[in-house]
Amino acid sequence: MLDLKDKHRKMLYPEVRVRSGKALGSGTILYSAPVPEDDGRHETYVLTNEHVVDDLIEIKDQWDSVLRREVKRDILGTPVIETFEYDYWSRVIGGTTYEASIVAYDKREDLALLKVRTPRAFEHVATMYPRDKVESLTAFMSVVTVGCGMGNKPVITFGYISGFGYEIDGRDFIQASAASYMGNSGGATFLEETGQFVGVPARITVAQFGFSADVVSHIGFIIPVWRAYQFLEDQVFQFVYDSEYTSLQCKELRAEKRDQDQQRILREEER
Repeated sequence: MLDLKDKHRKMLYPEVRVRSGKALGSGTILYSAPVPEDDGRHETYVLTNEHVVDDLIEIKDQWDSVLRREVKRDILGTPVIETFEYDYWSRVIGGTTYEASIVAYDKREDLALLKVRTPRAFEHVATMYPRDKVESLTAFMSVVTVGCGMGNKPVITFGYISGFGYEIDGRDFIQASAASYMGNSGGATFLEETGQFVGVPARITVAQFGFSADVVSHIGFIIPVWRAYQFLEDQVFQFVYDSEYTSLQCKELRAEKRDQDQQRILREEER
């Protein structure tokens, strides 16, 4: 079991507030490390829900001079990341605001990856639950959910993994009893015992009673960590969780993938 200081380091400090044009949510720092082949600069990435930054994503038809046709391109706005500074471990005494870039997103998976626009290093980064051990996650495990509920500084709630196999819009979710509120979206759920990241709070239950609707905050649905791994792999950002990759290698792999996709489109059109 973690002591109080480790709980702060592993679960509270990696959490940030995310602001877009119309939405307010949360995010989790998953990676902060030196830029390859660059002396002194660091790069930092934050995982959040796609719906937190959805209003900053616009799809437009634009002419592609290589394909000689109009193609759909995403025009991406600039979200804002707010980090927090603490004294006496738990007292928020200030914070810092940074612009960020949306570098990957998937609307169906409801996940997005943001790159913080600063060369500074962030000391506290969440640790993802091992990919090869996700089957060992079970009901009754104690969890902690952290996020900027209702737009506040990070809020901590406790509960349990309640169950698995909840399908919403064709996607797999974990149910957890750690209370979640509007604004927690994009934050994190951690195992209390180890402080490891096990998922992203994404949905809360709303019960309809007559003409009113009540939020059932203790019945929340979490995007499980294995979906986060798959999202990062599909988007070719494996370096976030796998030290065998570097951000530079993944950038080159993404460029190769784009070239291959363009060639495939050209071949299909020639047919």
